[in-house]
Amino acid sequence: MSKFAAFLPALGLLLAISCGNHPVEAPRAQGRPTPVSTATAREQTRGITFRSSGTVRGKNTAVLSSKTSGYVRSVHVRPGDAVRLGQVLVELEANDVRAAVTRARAALSQALDAKAEAENAVLGAHAAATLARSTHERSATLRDQKVISEQQFEDDEARLRGAVAAEEMANARKRQRRSGIDEAEAALAEAEATLAYAKILAPFAGRVLERKIEPGALASPGTEMLVLADEGVVRVEAPISESLAAAVKIGDAVSVEVRAGEPALTGNVAEIVPSVDVTSRAFLSKIDLPPGTPQIRPGSYVRVSFAVGSERVLVVPTTAISSFGALDRVFVIEDHVARLRMITRGDIEGTHTRVLSGLAANETIVVEPPTELRDGSLVEAVK
Repeated sequence: MSKFAAFLPALGLLLAISCGNHPVEAPRAQGRPTPVSTATAREQTRGITFRSSGTVRGKNTAVLSSKTSGYVRSVHVRPGDAVRLGQVLVELEANDVRAAVTRARAALSQALDAKAEAENAVLGAHAAATLARSTHERSATLRDQKVISEQQFEDDEARLRGAVAAEEMANARKRQRRSGIDEAEAALAEAEATLAYAKILAPFAGRVLERKIEPGALASPGTEMLVLADEGVVRVEAPISESLAAAVKIGDAVSVEVRAGEPALTGNVAEIVPSVDVTSRAFLSKIDLPPGTPQIRPGSYVRVSFAVGSERVLVVPTTAISSFGALDRVFVIEDHVARLRMITRGDIEGTHTRVLSGLAANETIVVEPPTELRDGSLVEAVK
């Protein structure tokens, strides 16, 4: 009981101090100061970057479709195949079109024969008209000399009018035959053009992206067969959030990261699709890559970074931040004493890291803190 009675005054004094109105000061650091390197947390202006996932597309991408009806005879390419300009990619049967070409050629041959016949008729009619004119002129002279009767002169004059009419009719028939030839030639050209539709040719050199039809399928006008991309000139398509669409303009420079660890390419916004995609609620931007860009296959995935403004941020040297489990911390110097401060870090930019919370501008922090440094340690700043 005597020991407990002696302890009570000390316990009461401790409770009085802890429950009083005056805060309890932290114990002052003691011992020799630890030499440390220091830096100042500072604010700086940083660009705001919007990152988006992009896809490489051929600047010239064509969906090749059928212009006529027919069964697919053969498809000569598969996805990934490189093709040259004018190469035959797909062939259709189109037997009815081939028959139409044969009929058109026969009609043209008949029209040419009719033209030759009409030309011969013109020559004959012209000769008859020439003879009739000569006869009429002689008859007029003989009538004036009272050698022939008026009746004979009128007969010669009637034969002249008939010969002239026959010549005009022969010329009209010749013109008609010429029109028939033009019509037959047009029909033949149309049939041959339709027959040409039975072969699907590559409109440019590129690579096959998709094959949408197989041999034996029935194709009709508008049936999609192949998707072809021009690999010589590619561009990047990337969505832009609807809220940031006003911050991105045509001509803006953007950063395009093709492969991790490789330097990013600098492209320019060439086009912004004005409509918003109802699914993603985003605009689609089309970005041209600089000339001489290494070949990138259409369909490749890239990362695109858009500059959409600027902001003031707080940064510290990355070496000032240490981690303890999932916590990030720094040592702040207050009156030559190191105080441990928990922070929330942001992105790393070069040698500095953005601090989102836990630190204020112009506070002095320890860079590369020694392993023996603890909260409350006495420190001495060194260069």
